[in-house]
Amino acid sequence: MPIRLTERQKKLLITILAGILGNLLAYLSSRLTPLHPQVTFDFSHLATFMIAIALGPGYGFLAGAISSLQPYFHYAVWGIYGPFFGLAIIFGKAMTGLFCGLLRGKMSTYLAVSLAYIPESIFTLGFSLLMRSFLPAGTMSWEIINGVLMEGWVEVIIFAFVIDNIVRRKVIETAILMLEIFIIMFLVHKEFIHTLLLLLLITLVTLILFEIIEPLRGKKTD
Repeated sequence: MPIRLTERQKKLLITILAGILGNLLAYLSSRLTPLHPQVTFDFSHLATFMIAIALGPGYGFLAGAISSLQPYFHYAVWGIYGPFFGLAIIFGKAMTGLFCGLLRGKMSTYLAVSLAYIPESIFTLGFSLLMRSFLPAGTMSWEIINGVLMEGWVEVIIFAFVIDNIVRRKVIETAILMLEIFIIMFLVHKEFIHTLLLLLLITLVTLILFEIIEPLRGKKTD
């Protein structure tokens, strides 16, 4: 007998699966871009933004929390923050999903994704400054703080562009531009190849997930 799921159950299942994908992307991006033990690219927010834009704030909050598990273990449990203070990572990412969901439909997708990261960015700065008081001197340097904030905004700008174009069904334009960026950066600096291959991958994954989520969206986004 086939299992029949309600719309809410379907959305919840998609959110959980997207969160798992976010953790996988976080693991891959951190392994391929080891800028510093505490500063790596973390593409887990791709799942957060996709779910928030497609399904709304509640599901965005949940997706942000689920997809933050790998970053939590990487930067907190195995990193410098520790398991208790590191819980702030989960809260910050969930908060971004909530704000992104609240902003969807009220402005362009690009702006909704970009502006939704501002609260987490401010929270991250405050949390980092607080950690300077608890951690040994020199552990939480300004180099680390600036690196975390900068890589976070780079990721968000990329995600905003990719998701906005895919929502608008400008898939071909997005793929071509990503390919052009890949070729240029590869010619300039061959070490960027892993990161750029990952960017091409997330473009494809985003497209596939939006095709899966599309029937569940209660409201079209512009």
